[in-house]
Amino acid sequence: MNELADRVAREKEAYDGGTVHAESGKLQARFHHVFECPNSQKGENFLDSAIREYAAGKDILDYGCYDGWMVPRYREMQPRSITGLDISESAIEKARITFGLEAKFYVGDAHAMPFPDDSFDLVVGRAILHHLDLDQALAEIRRVLRRGGKAVFIEPLADNPGAKLLRFMTPRARTSDEKPLTRSDIRRLDVVFGRSSHYFLGLVSVPVAMLTSLTSLAADNVLLRIADRADRWLAHTAVKYWMRQVILIWHKA
Repeated sequence: MNELADRVAREKEAYDGGTVHAESGKLQARFHHVFECPNSQKGENFLDSAIREYAAGKDILDYGCYDGWMVPRYREMQPRSITGLDISESAIEKARITFGLEAKFYVGDAHAMPFPDDSFDLVVGRAILHHLDLDQALAEIRRVLRRGGKAVFIEPLADNPGAKLLRFMTPRARTSDEKPLTRSDIRRLDVVFGRSSHYFLGLVSVPVAMLTSLTSLAADNVLLRIADRADRWLAHTAVKYWMRQVILIWHKA
């Protein structure tokens, strides 16, 4: 328990008083085609559709909401309520100032949330699980989900060659405890819920996008359109676990 508490404290310090968020922003700006290319955009569209089909009239928890930047996207889906939780006090203060009329925000540890059992119909998160103790986090997510509820996350994968290179090149853009998900992680977490479906993206697109980011080409260039077609095919093969990201969808029976 002390080890987990120390980990939570390190994450909190990294985002409240550190430069991780700023350095990550610089990384995304430098290699912006990785995040703007056709394959990544298809992933964002899939993520939106996975949330939208279940959001209307439901209670949503934005798990690891940071400064609430996703609230406008969720609000368009007409949920009954939006609640945000994050470990960063400074980020939550900003969220309350910017989106306080649209959502409720709480500072808290994602491993031990300040909500009763069965509080939400939908739990959503972006690149948050790989900061956490996965087993404890998933148990807590399942606890606050109502029966029939849905959890939707987009997370980085550990074995993508391009992402490994980016992580090596930019150590200040991540915290010391971050651990992108492996194939075994995903399979183990699927057991917690029993019913799952996933969407993999970004293998060929990543190195191509890293290179074209350094040119004057637009993100929707012919090379990245070809890479998108390759990635959509590869996502149905065994190499899908080498891709950059996965969208994880779990259902609570």
